[in-house]
Amino acid sequence: MAVNVSDYHSTIRVLTIDRPPVNALDGETMEALSVAVDQAMAEESIRVVVITGAGEKAFAAGADLEELQGCDTAAGRILVTRVKGVMDKLRRGPKPVIAAINGLAAGGGLELAMSCDIRIADKITGLGLPEVTLGVLPGAGGTQMLPRLIGMGRALEMMLTGKIISADQAMAMGLIEGVSEPGGALNQAIALAGKIARNAPLAMAEIKAAAYATFSQPLEQGLSLETEGFARLCDTADKTEGISAFKSKRRPVYSGR
Repeated sequence: MAVNVSDYHSTIRVLTIDRPPVNALDGETMEALSVAVDQAMAEESIRVVVITGAGEKAFAAGADLEELQGCDTAAGRILVTRVKGVMDKLRRGPKPVIAAINGLAAGGGLELAMSCDIRIADKITGLGLPEVTLGVLPGAGGTQMLPRLIGMGRALEMMLTGKIISADQAMAMGLIEGVSEPGGALNQAIALAGKIARNAPLAMAEIKAAAYATFSQPLEQGLSLETEGFARLCDTADKTEGISAFKSKRRPVYSGR
């Protein structure tokens, strides 16, 4: 099985890419991940999704080189379009997604992590987009996502040299949101997911949609989207529960309605 599925506390779905030795993202793996993401986003009880890699070597080391070597123009277009489809599901899905980067995240592996909403990396891991050293470009969103996260100059330096940076460097640049002790990325991600999962799922979905609108819409349209999201949430049972719990000094129990 290319992707293992497990749940924590019934609200956190962990998807583990399991393709030894380095969790390369071939077609079968991406199809399995696509199905797993669909299921997680559709299940009402799941509030947060965590993506990680099996083993200690790699979160995901990018495209399968044998598959890439055989690509011509048409096949190359199909390859990256397939990967981008999964990443689009992660961004557009209503549930927060955390990447627990437990080993090397290179090429498509880093692009997958950048498609998640929050990234936690093991202190001893490495991150980079080395596609230029193979004669191609980061074709699964890297040229678009990396500059948005760390700025144009730093992004171009990384992509044009193909260098691998440390987790501490990535943290300083704003590429990741947390650094764990060696071997601790998944536990730290699950702990964060637990805090997030306590909150109202409808509100989290609206926040995520409004925030990502900054990448594709002018400010005025984004503000309008924010207004409509706020208005929709005002008519939910979760809003009533949240305010009632706050007044009663108790933890709210959200139903997603």
